[in-house]
Amino acid sequence: MGRIDILPIFYAINSPLENYPSKYFHFFLADKNYDCIFVVYYHINTLKQYAMLTIKSLSYYYKPNKNILWNINTTLKPGKIYGLLGLNGEGKTTLLKLIVGMLLPKDGSIEFNGLRSSERIAAYLNEVYFLPDHSKLPDLRIEQFGKLYGAFYSKYDHQQYLDCIKEFNIPISNRLRALSLGQHRKVHLSFALACHSSVLLMDEPTNGLDIPSKAVFRKLLTKFINDERIFLIATHQIRDVDTLFDHLMIMKGGSLVLDENIYHLSRKFKISKSTIDAEQALFTQEELSGPYYLVKNHSENESKLDIEFLFNAFTNNPKPIEL
Repeated sequence: MGRIDILPIFYAINSPLENYPSKYFHFFLADKNYDCIFVVYYHINTLKQYAMLTIKSLSYYYKPNKNILWNINTTLKPGKIYGLLGLNGEGKTTLLKLIVGMLLPKDGSIEFNGLRSSERIAAYLNEVYFLPDHSKLPDLRIEQFGKLYGAFYSKYDHQQYLDCIKEFNIPISNRLRALSLGQHRKVHLSFALACHSSVLLMDEPTNGLDIPSKAVFRKLLTKFINDERIFLIATHQIRDVDTLFDHLMIMKGGSLVLDENIYHLSRKFKISKSTIDAEQALFTQEELSGPYYLVKNHSENESKLDIEFLFNAFTNNPKPIEL
């Protein structure tokens, strides 16, 4: 028998997935004469493509000639938790507000599933939810708040909202005005997760949370992230959420100086205490136990990276660090 080819056979190339008469695609293994040997079936769900958030040539300023953001280009893929880090005033919150449509780009575009943030249409706003850095909710009962505001989001799940509230150990019968600032935050986080928006933007989500509540928040994030959703977290409290990040974005001077998958970073860099690495160090940080060095990882193994150390390296180093 000659060379083996894999031949994809589609029912209707130009039809949407929902219109296929079967929930499976057929792949025939055949020899060079195309005599069929056997058939491999792929479930249609394994081939489904989910929408990405695309940012192209994005710039923004409050005053002319004083850009807050400059020429941002990136693509956020579903199924991942993105960490957005930067010093105060670098434009993290501005970027989130641009994505959700609260601000309009001066240049460039932001698109999700063919819809532009600048158009501010209901279909886009239904897919993108923004949790600001402080939660100030209306004076309603907790359950009433979910029912009233959840009506604006087509995928909102009221029972999951109530389940999250219980996870945070807040009585559902309470009125929002009777809650502390930290409890307001927990209610707002619960609502944001239960909306099931495709893109969830969170600005300092752990503000006001005590230590046990931060653990609950981390658990809920891992529960609610799936192949259809994008989570983007802007934070200074790196230790609260760094173990959840799949992808790291660092802003400096209004631009992205790092936009990379955590796994790839662990293959490219390592943190060392060895003085042998001192001369090759890309960045050095003094600690009580002595200096630590960021160096290239020349091994075939993943290294254990400290996200806070990496952040300091990319924001404090006088020279840009090349990947």
